Amino acid sequence: MSGVDSGLRPALPARANRTLASDLAERLRTDILHCHLKPNARLLFRDLRTVYGSGMSPLREALMRLASEGLVVLEDHKGFRVAPVSRGELTDIAETRCELEGLAVRLAIERGSTEWRAAIEARFTELSECPTYTREGRLDPEWEMRHDAFHRSLYAACGLRWLTSFCQVLAERAFRYRHLLLEAVDRTRDHRQEHEAIKNAVVRGETTLAVSLLQRHYTKTVETLLAHCRDLA
Repeated sequence: MSGVDSGLRPALPARANRTLASDLAERLRTDILHCHLKPNARLLFRDLRTVYGSGMSPLREALMRLASEGLVVLEDHKGFRVAPVSRGELTDIAETRCELEGLAVRLAIERGSTEWRAAIEARFTELSECPTYTREGRLDPEWEMRHDAFHRSLYAACGLRWLTSFCQVLAERAFRYRHLLLEAVDRTRDHRQEHEAIKNAVVRGETTLAVSLLQRHYTKTVETLLAHCRDLA
């Protein structure tokens, strides 16, 4: 199967309240976001059934779900393929994320409680205690989980479910580019200092500074990726 990493993830434990299609969609989503399934890769049923140990019906349902999320593309008479990537989409994701998370953080600072601020401090501490990269130079999975939890905590008190959902979708899309362009990441950056500055501004209620620091944190990553990945269409 073109563009597929042979080291795909093992099956998830079965859960009584989850269908086969749901578990399969989660596995496929994870492999797409981690770029084990490469952008534009053809998703042939015969190969996917072998790799994922799945029947045809749950596999088709899982792919249709991912197509509705924009992670998979269904082409007439050609079947499914992994959604492509581009410089334009990377920029679009970053700019939209800056605007929406900026709004979410503003609302969270306005509405947040003492417990919310304490949760941010806790997520920052957890993130700071974990190394960013493994010995092999890959992003540490535990760090990624804590990083996501920290950023979600910043706007958790915004009070708008749809806004929170959109922010998380954009974070997921940005995650795929981070893995695709991992070699271009600036590993000399002091991520801890950047996160601490954002955390302090949010906890202190310094809205303008907090939003500015958060947006700069995102745009700096995108600028680095674009500067070092000129072959990205």
